[in-house]
Amino acid sequence: MVDVDSAAPPAWFTAALAAPVTQRTTTVAGAPVAYRAWGEPGGRGIVLVHGGAAHSRWWDHIGPLLASDRRVVAIDLSGHGDSGRRPSYSLDGWAREVLAVAEDAGIATPPTVIGHSMGGIVTLRVAALFGSGIEGAVVIDAPFYEKAPEENAAQERRAFAELRVYPSREAILARSARFLISP
Repeated sequence: MVDVDSAAPPAWFTAALAAPVTQRTTTVAGAPVAYRAWGEPGGRGIVLVHGGAAHSRWWDHIGPLLASDRRVVAIDLSGHGDSGRRPSYSLDGWAREVLAVAEDAGIATPPTVIGHSMGGIVTLRVAALFGSGIEGAVVIDAPFYEKAPEENAAQERRAFAELRVYPSREAILARSARFLISP
């Protein structure tokens, strides 16, 4: 029997953390935007987008595993990590940062964008604004709270109202008669 220290991290994890990484910064709309990159520039690529109050290093154990045949970059959205700050932030602004980082990192074709949590919402904004400019979008564990139109209509009693119960068949026919068109 082999004695394995159950507290030791798995080999793939420690190997990923030991993989060579490049750190760079580009400027987008006047603010420095930092990112980390694995793999060689050129060809296909992936942009990893962190969640709220996070940063690019949250992808350090994942990025190298995806970089065997493509360029992988993990962005620090403005206001996060090593990137600069702005007076205000928007999903549109962060979406532009994602594509600017892909270009600066040397990703030659439309990238696949993968976002976690708030980064998933940014990823969907990238897809909405620049759909043909990306290869694909992957959203992981993003918090969506918008209600479906049907749910709003039901709550506002515009649809799916309470069931009407009529006391008799005659009452139903009398109500229906109001809607019949005479010849």
